[in-house]
Amino acid sequence: MKDDNERFRKDELLEMLWHLDESHDLTLESLRTHDPNGEFEKALNEFSTSGIVKLHGASIELTPEGKEIARDIIRRHRLAERLVADVLRKAPHETENAACEFEHILAPELVDSICILLGHPRTCPHGSPIPRGKCCDEARRTVDSLVTPLKELKSGDVAKVAYINTAHEDRMYKLLSLGIVPGAVVKVSQKRPTMVLEVNKTHVAIENDIGDEISVWRGETSK
Repeated sequence: MKDDNERFRKDELLEMLWHLDESHDLTLESLRTHDPNGEFEKALNEFSTSGIVKLHGASIELTPEGKEIARDIIRRHRLAERLVADVLRKAPHETENAACEFEHILAPELVDSICILLGHPRTCPHGSPIPRGKCCDEARRTVDSLVTPLKELKSGDVAKVAYINTAHEDRMYKLLSLGIVPGAVVKVSQKRPTMVLEVNKTHVAIENDIGDEISVWRGETSK
């Protein structure tokens, strides 16, 4: 149990360092604002002797090894958020705590399987990018010729959603609530003036520009 708690604490520190690095604010001062008890700073000093981070005065630098470890943790966390949102149909604000618990018990060999199941999502429910894995690159090489933006379909075409790539949290939530998720089969009932889709025997209207953010499998002609 002690070893698990130590690992969780280090994972949380690396997550925090990754977030600060994403916001271009990877400094001791910023870390301390998220670390009132000094626990992260203590672990940071341990990391600096193990080659995971480098300290340059008030600045912090993740080494290549540290970035790789942090990247894997962030990938697990954000895929866990997507799993909770897409499969369990929870709202984005409900995914954080569940993802924090889930990421620590998610076996590394299952991460790519979950990514494949979800259709290689590009962002978490909050719009933050999900680091890509080998499965994403392999999928892009093998299926790009079979995947097309939804807007390219004609009225009457039927296709299966491959993935959704939007940076707008409200749009993602709307699509999820309508059942437009990776793996869902949709039929284009109308393209103009508004795109109308048939999903789960229900007709829904979406803004035309959202058709740029939904990619579907070509050749899916029946339900």
